[in-house]
Amino acid sequence: MRVIGLTLVLILLGNIIKENAGSHYHHALAAGKGSTEILSWANPPRIFHSDMVTEIGYPAIVKPGQEYPSIVVYPTGDGSLEATIIRKDDDSVDRSLSRNVSEGVTATIIFNGNPEPGRYRIELRLQYDTGGSLLDAFYFSVFDPDQVPDGYSRIVHPGVDGRLVYIPDYRGNRIPDFSHVGYMGGGVPIPDVPVKITLEPEPGDDTQRIQQAINEMSQLPLDENGFRGALLLKSGVYKIQSSLRISNSGIVLRGEGQGDMKSFWLNPVNNHTLEELIEHLEEKPATVLIATGQSMRILINVAGSLGPIIDTENTLEIRDQYVPVGTHSFTTTSANKIELLSPGEGRTISGIPEFEWKLVEPDFKVGDKIIVERSGNADWIREIGMDRIPNSPDSRWAPFDLRFENEIVAIEGDRITLKYPIVNAIEKIWGGGRIYSYTDPQRISQVGIENLRAISFWKLNVDGVDDTRHADRFLDFDNIENAWVRNVTVEHFYGTNGAYSTGRGSFGITFKDASTLVAHRSFYAGPGYDSSGRTYGPTGVYVGRYGWRLQGQHALIKRTYAINNRHAYALGSRVEGPNVFLDGQAEQSLTWSEPHFLWAAGGLFDNIEESYGIALMNRLSYGTGQGWAGANFVAWNTSGGELVCQRPPTAQNWAIGHVGRMANGPFHNWNLSEFGYSYGYWESHQTHVQPQSLYLQQLKERLGPEALENIGYGDD
Repeated sequence: MRVIGLTLVLILLGNIIKENAGSHYHHALAAGKGSTEILSWANPPRIFHSDMVTEIGYPAIVKPGQEYPSIVVYPTGDGSLEATIIRKDDDSVDRSLSRNVSEGVTATIIFNGNPEPGRYRIELRLQYDTGGSLLDAFYFSVFDPDQVPDGYSRIVHPGVDGRLVYIPDYRGNRIPDFSHVGYMGGGVPIPDVPVKITLEPEPGDDTQRIQQAINEMSQLPLDENGFRGALLLKSGVYKIQSSLRISNSGIVLRGEGQGDMKSFWLNPVNNHTLEELIEHLEEKPATVLIATGQSMRILINVAGSLGPIIDTENTLEIRDQYVPVGTHSFTTTSANKIELLSPGEGRTISGIPEFEWKLVEPDFKVGDKIIVERSGNADWIREIGMDRIPNSPDSRWAPFDLRFENEIVAIEGDRITLKYPIVNAIEKIWGGGRIYSYTDPQRISQVGIENLRAISFWKLNVDGVDDTRHADRFLDFDNIENAWVRNVTVEHFYGTNGAYSTGRGSFGITFKDASTLVAHRSFYAGPGYDSSGRTYGPTGVYVGRYGWRLQGQHALIKRTYAINNRHAYALGSRVEGPNVFLDGQAEQSLTWSEPHFLWAAGGLFDNIEESYGIALMNRLSYGTGQGWAGANFVAWNTSGGELVCQRPPTAQNWAIGHVGRMANGPFHNWNLSEFGYSYGYWESHQTHVQPQSLYLQQLKERLGPEALENIGYGDD
């Protein structure tokens, strides 16, 4: 097994001072300046070209026949500067220049000639004579935008081999590959797990006997694929007074049908009693779970006891000044530490206590699961304007880290290549980034919920409204990986945290052919409700009506339906993506589908038909200062209502092929006054582009057409 090779940092050992009673020791350790010392630009370099756009999130295009871009560097010491142009299409060196630089003297790099068509990366390495170096890069593409094939985006279109080419901005940011999301990393069929226990409908509450069957399933051994078996609930009605919980791997809860995924089986207008509803449902060809009782709750909890456990002792700092969105690799620098082996047994040298020590080098190898951490410091919070949200004295914006799960697929020297793309740029100036190893022994996996319907039972109160006294959420996944929901319809789960939800400890969840149906908005207005129809006074309950609410990573929500939801497809705060919504339809929505608040990173709305609209925007003072809700999101061939697509500072959101209204959003003018811009990247408004689905095309190119067949898209 190959372990990453890193240069040892010189460790200077300081004095050890014995305190009064001699029972405590202090030691001072200082890192000497060497080639691996992490430095930041005092004044970042700049790239210049007479005709090329140099803004984050916009393609850096040089037309054929034009000159190379030039680079200006501002050294803060004497040293040597090397600039190398790499052709990204084949990783060949196009040309390289080097020169000596002096402290305080601007250095300009000019490349002679004209670049051939293609995509390029300019790599900069500044080595100071006193030790320490800086690594940075710029990007540009040489092509004629007018020659892009008809019907395609100029930033995502076929190359000469027919595969998609992605045109980055001048820092290398591009639309990322979303195809790794979902069950088992995408392109893998959901298995049909053999039945081990079968239950039939019986009179009375069914909670205890279903839970007992789940517990019995938990005692069965796991097979070679990680499954214990399926618990089959035969067609009929099952009453659930409290909640069900699956806390072990390899269990599938299966019914015998969901029924029509777009039709209500509990119509509030009929005001059925529970007995009348059961009688109405008994002849339906489906397995129906009825959440009875008057308590707000989650009907089904699927969760391990703990998510990823980070080893903070095994870490490497990311050395690059800038790691762009869409890339899979970066360089690291050593984070060696001292391990004291003994206190010296009383020996001294010149009166200074002696001790034994060794340098411990971080241990990473191909195949390791890692956390990629991206920091956002106070300077970054100011840069994106979230330190000055109007009318939000209790704003929740403070420096924070995003932690993305990933896997090492290659190591070459100090360069690490990842399995999944970066979906939020990592910038040294804003706090940089690092990697950690992690384990997740208490996370569960291979759990499915399928082929059933769930109804949260309620009746109109005397005022003709929903008084919120019933189950508000159907299902939550947390501390789990590689799980699924398929062929499931739920009715009247109105919760703010979602009828379906994924927690921060979830990874690789697929929802397919599922729906969430909520009563018409008129049942959430009138006596007891505030003027917005969101909060019911007598219970103090906020009726959020979220369909899907994601907090986890790598979820795929495909071929789904929602009606009368406030936020049909939503993401919570600081969500570490990517996550994908594919081929969904939301009717009679009350407001946007969206990343909702506090900087969710990396997502795709692909062929989503949203009656109200989709928002990728600054929510600024909504809530308690929700601010920039999402960064590096893509709306691809969306339709229905309006689309708000704004550009956060240091990031981008892309709107390509939207058919519907282009909307400014409520805080468009504030963005203009603070940043001088507001809109994100827009292209082909009112006309869909090719490929019809970005996700499916990316999946096909990565794994082949059989991957599409595996997930039910064989004709695509």
